[in-house]
Amino acid sequence: MAEQPLLPDPLDPKVAVALETARLNLLTQGETPHEILIVSDLHLGRGREPYTRRFICTENFVSDQAFERWLRASHPEDKKLLVLNGDTFDFIRVANCPETPQEFAQWQALLARLGVAKTVDQLQAAICKKEERYGLQTDDYKCVWKLLQMAEGHQEFFRALAYWVENGGSLLMVKGNHDLDLYWPLVRKAMNLFLQDEGASTLAIERVFYCDASITIHNVYIEHGHRYDPQQDMSAGPTLPQQPTQLNLPLATFIARYLINQLEQLEPFLGCLVPSERVMWIVLRRYPVAGIGMLTRSLTFLRRALQLTSKRGTLWYLVFLASVCAPFGMLVLFIVLVCFQKARDLMFRTYPKISFAVGVLSVLAPYLVSALREITRRVSKWLARRRREVQIGEDDLAKGVYQSIRYMTFPEGNKIYAVMGHTHDQDVQTLPDIRGSKVLYLNTGAWIPVWPDDRPDLAGQVLFPFVRLQKNSVGEYQHTYCEWRDDRGQPAEAYILAPSVAR
Repeated sequence: MAEQPLLPDPLDPKVAVALETARLNLLTQGETPHEILIVSDLHLGRGREPYTRRFICTENFVSDQAFERWLRASHPEDKKLLVLNGDTFDFIRVANCPETPQEFAQWQALLARLGVAKTVDQLQAAICKKEERYGLQTDDYKCVWKLLQMAEGHQEFFRALAYWVENGGSLLMVKGNHDLDLYWPLVRKAMNLFLQDEGASTLAIERVFYCDASITIHNVYIEHGHRYDPQQDMSAGPTLPQQPTQLNLPLATFIARYLINQLEQLEPFLGCLVPSERVMWIVLRRYPVAGIGMLTRSLTFLRRALQLTSKRGTLWYLVFLASVCAPFGMLVLFIVLVCFQKARDLMFRTYPKISFAVGVLSVLAPYLVSALREITRRVSKWLARRRREVQIGEDDLAKGVYQSIRYMTFPEGNKIYAVMGHTHDQDVQTLPDIRGSKVLYLNTGAWIPVWPDDRPDLAGQVLFPFVRLQKNSVGEYQHTYCEWRDDRGQPAEAYILAPSVAR
């Protein structure tokens, strides 16, 4: 009897990427969508508690109902495409583990529906002490548990996506740095299953697509943008070389997983603050004892983080660590001086000049950190002028994406669009022309609270920004930058402020 040829494993990421690339050709070739809606950085976490309906304190996305109203008002139909451009799901933020027999049974039943046979005993044995504190690791079946938490806590969101595809619209999910877990075919299979549970038919699921990096549709280039961020270095590949069942997480992800998650249990929305070193000054002022304890425990990830990152990443990490530890260092020094006479004598009598310098530094530390950021920006601009570099864009993402698309082939037309997310900043920038076509960089902002340094009027506000791209009479996409006004039940033009001179 002849041996049967081995069929490709659909749960093999390499096989899945090849199959999905072929499916994506349906969007990029032939008749493209007549309208594209793009949003990014929703950052879904665990959502609401099942019985009280309260949002869990580490949740940043609290706009499920507004999102559902927006999608319904956008009238899904054939040849309309919704793009979730990265960081839609914040797997990093899901830091709980199954605890009760019912939760393990629920996890085991879900995996069985996905074709993965694991007993409850196997699942219980697979969780270590570290995971109990910081959340599950990034094995594909563990990422499925995290997605289950999001689906249960954000039912309106998943229902809205199911409604969109069931009524003729297409859905494209681009992978970002907070939802790297979408790399696993098993996670994508679970996502499709949850949409079916919310009412999407098997035929509708055929209109759900996944993108690992970027996609070009006619004169529109779409990418999340984290690869241009030095804190998100992914050059080593999607998985760990020695542990192919684990994702290769960038350095900033370790900080979010082991530090920011812990701090948000004290103060919600701390992860939304930019720049991130502001977080520690707030924690020190409000929760000094708990903050020091969490910071100490969180430093356990240092050895692994330094092993995984590049030299540039290591330098960034050390600068970050110095900035976040500065306020706690000053507090610890103050406690030591108060509690120990010998320390006071050494500081004030033996080395009085050092004590004076430390006192001045403790007062000026927050201002010195801000000054360091400003000086770094100014030096970078001065060096660029010395090298006679052409100024491209206003930030690293705009510059990076221009370098990526400048040699790409686009249809002849008036405009080329590069649409991105990641920074949480709503933005529109003009980039140098490409072969006679105007180039616009669009950043779709975020659907979570924002605290921008240069917009005090927006402190803590939640905006609902999106980009609408519609075909004109000659088949070229033209953009409108909008915000969904939930109180009016309709979109309106977004108001975007040009950067200050000091930026």
